[in-house]
Amino acid sequence: MERNNFNNLIALAKNNSAEFLTLFSEIYPDFVVSLKTINPKIRSSELEFCALTFLNFSTKNIAQYTFVTIRAVQVRKNRLRKKLNIASDIDFNCWMREQIQRTPMTEQEQIAIETV
Repeated sequence: MERNNFNNLIALAKNNSAEFLTLFSEIYPDFVVSLKTINPKIRSSELEFCALTFLNFSTKNIAQYTFVTIRAVQVRKNRLRKKLNIASDIDFNCWMREQIQRTPMTEQEQIAIETV
């Protein structure tokens, strides 16, 4: 069941589905809580973007799946760095992954992300 949820989550992300954030929040509830604790004014569109980076999608993939330019994704990352007080020398995707206390990615999750 967990594998199916993760595979569904990746498919929703790739299709830029409105249901993506809902399923992501069910699978990783601590992540959203953590970001809202850091900045209670964070918008759902920003949470969705952070979720994509948490799943370790590249800038290029995020641009492709959300139908924006690579530059737009870079600008959004920089704005979120400021909003969440993330230093510029810290890897953005790694910082997102560290926001929740969770067991390391399963092999199935890692394979699904690597095939993106």
